[in-house]
Amino acid sequence: MIKRIDHIAIAVRSLEESKKKIEDLLGAKFIVEAINEKGQYKVAIFRVGENIFTLLESTSPEGFVAKHVEKFGETMQHMGVEVEDLNKFIDHLHSRGVKTSGYMEVEGVRKEILVGPKNPLGVILQVVEWLGDYKKTSPEERMTKVWG
Repeated sequence: MIKRIDHIAIAVRSLEESKKKIEDLLGAKFIVEAINEKGQYKVAIFRVGENIFTLLESTSPEGFVAKHVEKFGETMQHMGVEVEDLNKFIDHLHSRGVKTSGYMEVEGVRKEILVGPKNPLGVILQVVEWLGDYKKTSPEERMTKVWG
């Protein structure tokens, strides 16, 4: 099943303002920043203690991040969780009537799916299986490979 929480993603209005706050208030250490053109958002990734936090800012008023901020404010948009075997986890969810979407693979690095918020945790889950050597590398190496 779920091995651990991979990351927490927070939708924000201003990436620049939020980056300053997370560094100042939580002592976050910056890892990487990138733009996802297809997803219409910018992401900044930080280590906070032993955890990874990602900040998401929409690049379009029509993007999912903008819609999230408009509806809920600046809050957690999704939680990334790591599994050992994504295909087995998908089968497990489907056998219990839970739908998945958004399958994506970063070749040789990770596979992922999304689970909508109508699950026992009540939040969108980004379910991730890290592949090969990335199963054992640091979160900084993982995130830099995906986003760097």
